[in-house]
Amino acid sequence: MTIALVATIQFANGLQLSMVVSRAPFGRHQTQSRGATLDSNSTRKSSTANNKAPSSVTSTLISQLACMALKRRLEDHKHVSCDLTADSNHLLLGRVGPVTVKGRGWESPLGLTCRAIEATVNECKLDMGRVISNQKLVLTTPAEGRAMVALSARDFGNFITHPLIKPPSPLMDIDKSSSALTRKSALTFENENVSLNTRAGSVVFYGNYGGLRWKFTLQRDSDSPRRAKIHTTLAEDHNYSKFSNNIYKGIEEGLASTTSQFFNEMVFDLDGTFLSFEDMMLTDKGKESSVMLSLRIMVKKFPSPGIEF
Repeated sequence: MTIALVATIQFANGLQLSMVVSRAPFGRHQTQSRGATLDSNSTRKSSTANNKAPSSVTSTLISQLACMALKRRLEDHKHVSCDLTADSNHLLLGRVGPVTVKGRGWESPLGLTCRAIEATVNECKLDMGRVISNQKLVLTTPAEGRAMVALSARDFGNFITHPLIKPPSPLMDIDKSSSALTRKSALTFENENVSLNTRAGSVVFYGNYGGLRWKFTLQRDSDSPRRAKIHTTLAEDHNYSKFSNNIYKGIEEGLASTTSQFFNEMVFDLDGTFLSFEDMMLTDKGKESSVMLSLRIMVKKFPSPGIEF
């Protein structure tokens, strides 16, 4: 499955999660470069014409540098590409865009994985002196855009248990006789037993809080600006008679509220590249079901080579 297959899928209320934020009209002096494509056998390809204008050469260099930088930061990948549009009048001033990065089968050094990704920023402003002399991409101003990420059940489990994800731990008013539960109990998610139900439009995963195992059901809330809504129940493999029903109900409501807020307000910081949740949907296109996450992007700087995520 490539991510393009699900680009035109729409939600029931007509909202479409677009893979491309914008496409600038092509003028007479505009060039487009697909740059370098790094596939699983590390073959480098370029679709740039043999008779290259200076602007075309520079845009190809930017594309290649972006692909090489991504490859260095990934533990594994099946495909990496960077497509950009550059106007010759703006390129020497460091202005390029839109810029779209696409990939499949990504895995980071710390185990963050995804089936497919497509991210687009409207415009990047680069330090062209550093690009040409040092062959290094340095932003002069933050770049903003959106991304679509396709996650399998395994990918979603890796995401919620990634070291950079810090689940919320709600404070509970617990009966003093309930020694297993305290106001300082920490919530941890599990990366196993994640399931995707495309018919219900839900992601089911599990976590532990206060010495008990809980079931979380994540769904898209079409009636609220906060698109993620989580329902929480006690997992079936626990003894319901251990505590009073009021305690269970209070914990369920507290966990549901705090985890819903967590997903809606979550900002994932990849050393200067910030991803925040915008919307979600589920699809069964391809060999297995996927949850599609629409994310906002703010790139203040490119991740440092020595940083693992």
